[in-house]
Amino acid sequence: MSYKIITHDGKAHMDELLGSALLAIHLGTTPENIERMNPQEAAELVSADKIPANTYFIDCGLVLDSKKGLFDHHQDRDMDSAVLLIFNEYFSHMKGTELHDYIKLVSKVDTKGAMSLDDFHLISESRDYFSFGQGILLKTFENNPMLVLKIFIAGLDDKIAFEKLKKEADIWLKEQGNIEILEVDHVRVIKYIKKAPSELVSPIRSVIGKIVDDNNITAILSFDDKQPDVLTLFRTNFGHDSIDFSKSKPAKTIFNHKGGFLMKFLPSHKDEWINLIKESI
Repeated sequence: MSYKIITHDGKAHMDELLGSALLAIHLGTTPENIERMNPQEAAELVSADKIPANTYFIDCGLVLDSKKGLFDHHQDRDMDSAVLLIFNEYFSHMKGTELHDYIKLVSKVDTKGAMSLDDFHLISESRDYFSFGQGILLKTFENNPMLVLKIFIAGLDDKIAFEKLKKEADIWLKEQGNIEILEVDHVRVIKYIKKAPSELVSPIRSVIGKIVDDNNITAILSFDDKQPDVLTLFRTNFGHDSIDFSKSKPAKTIFNHKGGFLMKFLPSHKDEWINLIKESI
């Protein structure tokens, strides 16, 4: 299907950029082009019902009507931003995901300003650090929207696929016989009983944090991704001040980071990891 997107000109925002990328993913193809139009002209076109065929208005037009491809929020101060309107329309099956959380954050800043963020004044360095790349992308979108749109479509495609794998990873972690939580000298450890499927290794790392937080886990004993006979001990944030793996000496060390948070070893017997934990406390 051939279509085009109309959005506002002037300063670009994450709202219309992300909204355009999500729409393209939903439609299964990139738009023929993106026209950045004066918001007043866009609103007049919509008001006069002179909407060109196969055209979507994102963050301009002063109307929300998904059946007509109109996604604006400026007509109602209490309405969610354009990207969240598009997400709710076409991606409601992904509610509750990390992507959904980020889009809600984008909507909050777009509709209420950065001052609405709970920690706006507390993280200026973090905000400046992470906003630098975003600023470059948005400035480029103002002059070459199709270039940046293609980058975001590719990135969001990967993100959406990863969110699906995270759901599978969460199920795997909850299945009996895959992991267990043990205690060694008051140190709580997650131990992998089975090696996770290779496609779930990265998603599991992304979702296991909730188990770590809920159970005050200090360390994780798992299998190495590429060498199944090698075991890995990893220190979580809870163990930052209480455990240092660089102090322990496995019989067969593969790798032992001097920072004390990561160690790989070839076990000499099934309970060697318990001794290594004790040596590291």
